[in-house]
Amino acid sequence: MKVSHFLIAFVLLVSVPSMAQKGINFIKTGNFNTAVATAKQQNKLLFMEVYAPDCHICNAFKGTFAQPQVGALYNAKFVNFQLDIRNPENQKLLKKLKITINATPTFIFMDPTSLQIVGAKIFGERDNSVINVNSIAQKAANPAEHAQNYAKRLKAGDKNPQFLLNYAEYARIVGDTTSNILAFNEFAKTLNPSQYTSQSTFNAIQMVMMNNNNVLFDYFINHIPAYERIYEASPVRMSYENIFQIVLTSSQANKLSLADIQKMKAQMSKAGLDPSSIQRRMWMVESTLLFKQKKASQAIQVIEKLLAVLPNAPGPKEYQYLCDYVTGKTKDKKALAYAKSHWCKFGMK
Repeated sequence: MKVSHFLIAFVLLVSVPSMAQKGINFIKTGNFNTAVATAKQQNKLLFMEVYAPDCHICNAFKGTFAQPQVGALYNAKFVNFQLDIRNPENQKLLKKLKITINATPTFIFMDPTSLQIVGAKIFGERDNSVINVNSIAQKAANPAEHAQNYAKRLKAGDKNPQFLLNYAEYARIVGDTTSNILAFNEFAKTLNPSQYTSQSTFNAIQMVMMNNNNVLFDYFINHIPAYERIYEASPVRMSYENIFQIVLTSSQANKLSLADIQKMKAQMSKAGLDPSSIQRRMWMVESTLLFKQKKASQAIQVIEKLLAVLPNAPGPKEYQYLCDYVTGKTKDKKALAYAKSHWCKFGMK
């Protein structure tokens, strides 16, 4: 039976797409260790998408991952693995790797031998495109763009806004607070005030910023109603609350001056926090600094102000904590005597 040229052409036409390159080929079985071993064996970098099953943004990326042009790049350059952040074992793994996940999906590109992160990015809903997904992969595949070069690039004077933001974002993911502050503050300087309330800038405030002492945060805290009109009150409040929390619970707290503390108090007040809440948040960092500066009487006054705003009267455990706190912070005789008569005698010892 003779087959027409038209039929042959038609068969080829419908067959080509089925043979075309598929999307990203993620490892379907095994765990992180399997993925690392596979990457070593294939002499490729490891790409790890940290996701949550109920994250709607993560689910939206499935369509992008299925695109042939995305699959062509990722399958050629990386061994691809997906890590469910809701899994307790995976949370332990991330902690062991010293990776901080602030939002999902987060893309991690890693050298499987050293387990060094060479590139990382938190993706938002507006970042979901073939161009953006491939762009971060192309940088990760290029040794000149690796994160290990970021500090040298900044020192050499690279002030490209996207580079600075990438550096700050990477530093936050790996827990490098000092580099995050350095890079983000330089990034903030590159912004025009007309950009301060843009979606991309607000995303940076939410997911990248780790410090309250820069021009962008000053603007943010002084224009909260404007941000709330654009982005609603809840995410705006969460943003400044997170930044205050990061500063007070990280190594930054040990470096604050009295001027820094007063500035943060003023920012908290501007954000609408009530005075009692501000005192409860700030008492420890303020009194610790005063004890360090040999201003024990002022430190005791800070603690007394704390006690005055507590919603409930302290019990033996609380008094014991204050007793131990003061005796561990100072050798000042007057301060120790005050603690002994006011707090230690009500403790549990």
